[in-house]
Amino acid sequence: MLNIALVGAGTMGQMHAANYSAIEGCRVAKVYDVVSEAAETAAAALGAQAISDVAEAYAEDIDIVAVTCPTPQHAEYCCRAAGAGKHIFCEKPLARTMQQGEEIVKAVSDADVIMMVGHVVRFFPEYATATELVQKGSIGDVGMIRTTRMNTMPQGSAGWFQNYELSGGVTLDMIIHDFDWLLWTFGEPQTVYSRSLYQHMPTLDYSLTSIRFASGAIAHVEGSWADLSSFRTSFEIAGSNGLIEHDSTENATLTVQQRQAEQGLAAVQVPSSPAKSPYLIEDELFIEAVAKGGQAPISVEDACESLRLALAACESAETGKVINL
Repeated sequence: MLNIALVGAGTMGQMHAANYSAIEGCRVAKVYDVVSEAAETAAAALGAQAISDVAEAYAEDIDIVAVTCPTPQHAEYCCRAAGAGKHIFCEKPLARTMQQGEEIVKAVSDADVIMMVGHVVRFFPEYATATELVQKGSIGDVGMIRTTRMNTMPQGSAGWFQNYELSGGVTLDMIIHDFDWLLWTFGEPQTVYSRSLYQHMPTLDYSLTSIRFASGAIAHVEGSWADLSSFRTSFEIAGSNGLIEHDSTENATLTVQQRQAEQGLAAVQVPSSPAKSPYLIEDELFIEAVAKGGQAPISVEDACESLRLALAACESAETGKVINL
C-alpha cells in the first residue's frame, strides 16, 4: 500500500485525493494545510489524519507527497519531499520562478525519486488525438496554431490567484496548460511575444502570446480570467494538408479536415468526449509509475521547460519585448 501525504487541501488537492482514494494500492494517509480547518475537513472525508506540522508529511510511513498548495510554496515542499526520499506529485505550474523550478529539478535528480507535474491537458482526448495526428503527419507541415482558454477569475485562499506576484496571473497559472501541450506537440520554441492585462488584476486578466517554433510554425495563445461565461477551450491547427479544430462549446469537439488530391477538400468529423476523467488518468499513471518504478509520463524536466516558456511570456508582457529562448 502506497501512503500519500496531501500538502494543500484546496479544490485541486481534494480532487486528487478523491482520485487516489479510488485507485487500488494507495491511500491518502495524512492531510496538511496552512488553514487547519481545511485540513481537518478534507482528512475527515478521506479517513485520513489531519496534521498541523508539515514535517509529518515527510515521515517514514509516507511514500508519496502530493503538493497541491499555492504556487509560491511548491519549491519548498517539493524539495523537502525529495530530500526525504519521497516520490512527488505537484500541481502545475512547477514553481513561481525559474530559480525555484531549477532547484526542484536538481533536488529530484539528486534524490533519484519519481516526480510528475499536473499538466493534465495532455490527457484530454481532444488534445491527445490532435497531437497524435500532427506527429503522424496527417495534416502535413503545420504552419499556424491558435489556442484559446477562457475562464472567470479564480479566488483561492486569501485571493492569492489575484495577486500577480504570487500566481503569475492567467499566463503562468492557466495558459501554461497550452504552453505545455504546444511544447509536447510542436517541439522547441525560439521566440515569444506577449501582451497582457496583468496590471489590472484583481479585476481581470487577459493575455495573447505569439510563439515561433524551430519548425517554423507559429502559435497564437489566448487566455482570459475576465470571461463571464462557462469555462471553455478551443484550438485550430492549420497544416499544408489539412486542418484540425476543437471547440468545447460544440457537441462534436474535434474535427479533422484533410486535403484530398482528387477533390480538393473532404471533411472527416471525429467526435471525442472524455468518458473518463483526465485527472483520474493522470493520477493513475503517476501511481503506476511509482508502483512499478517507471518513468512518469510528464517529467519534472518537461514541467521546467513549460515554466520557462510561461515566464518568458510574462517577461515579454512586462517589458514589451520579444524574448529569445
